[in-house]
Amino acid sequence: MKPRLLRLPAPFAGYWHVQRRPRPLPPHWRSLTGSGGITSYSQRQEMILVLSACGLPHQLWRFRQKEYLYVPALLEGLARQELQHFHAEKQRPPAPRDLPPALHARCWLAALPLLLLILWHGLRSGWWPLPEGLPPPESWEQAGALDNVRLRVYGEWQRLFTALTLHADAAHLAGNILLGGIMLPLLARLTGPGRALLLTMLGGGLGNLLTVVLRREFVLSLGFSTAVFAAIGALAGFMVLHHEGKRHLPLVAGVGILAMWGMGEGNVDYLAHICGLAAGTALGLWEALRSARRWPGLPQWLSALLALMLPVLAWMRAFQQG
Repeated sequence: MKPRLLRLPAPFAGYWHVQRRPRPLPPHWRSLTGSGGITSYSQRQEMILVLSACGLPHQLWRFRQKEYLYVPALLEGLARQELQHFHAEKQRPPAPRDLPPALHARCWLAALPLLLLILWHGLRSGWWPLPEGLPPPESWEQAGALDNVRLRVYGEWQRLFTALTLHADAAHLAGNILLGGIMLPLLARLTGPGRALLLTMLGGGLGNLLTVVLRREFVLSLGFSTAVFAAIGALAGFMVLHHEGKRHLPLVAGVGILAMWGMGEGNVDYLAHICGLAAGTALGLWEALRSARRWPGLPQWLSALLALMLPVLAWMRAFQQG
């Protein structure tokens, strides 16, 4: 029902219009919108939304092409307080969101050290002449393969890293080069080339160590695949802390790659692949936490140098003992 107007005498007719209260509206109800009424559709919807959410009774009335919102007098103070809280919350700046991880340039540099695996396998296979000072290639597998018995009994820790540089044949080498050439640059985009190499080598060494701890029977193992799956795990672990929403998706993706590439038929060391993925995931989580909290870390060049020196020092020790 439309409100009625009180007609004033002619001398005052052009100056004032007195609004009468709508008849169905109780006399003790108060207007929240003042004489100007509701000024916009969004204001109308927000006020009704707030009052409805708070369970406060209200009525909307229209007068002279304007709308007014009324509430009981006893609830007027509470209604105004809730509206003030709503507008204050609306004007508050949004909480800062976690920025996506910064991407590093020249990530392809992380794949270049894989060429050294081809060089080393070529020397062992007789593809090119053997430099002077190196022992016969026939003894390299015996000196550098992951022998869990010799590592347990004699503490030959160097086998954790020398085994990563040995491959059974060219097909074994090609598979690791192919998958590593894909995963290492992806990890380097998040961590940088140097730190990607260091995480991969450390993850491969830790994966071999876990394999020795968990395996009871005597087994000889070799290949760079443990380090490759460590790179996959580091990539998944790093993305867990930077993935908005479902944080388990990177881990599921890592397990999916393990199922497709690491569980093939033939003489495949499944335990080494699983341990490499687990070790890499732990290192990736640590690297993500370090970068998120801005803890100091090794420079890229020093990380790359350390990653390359680990197998070099390991082979020097292996040749000295052999």
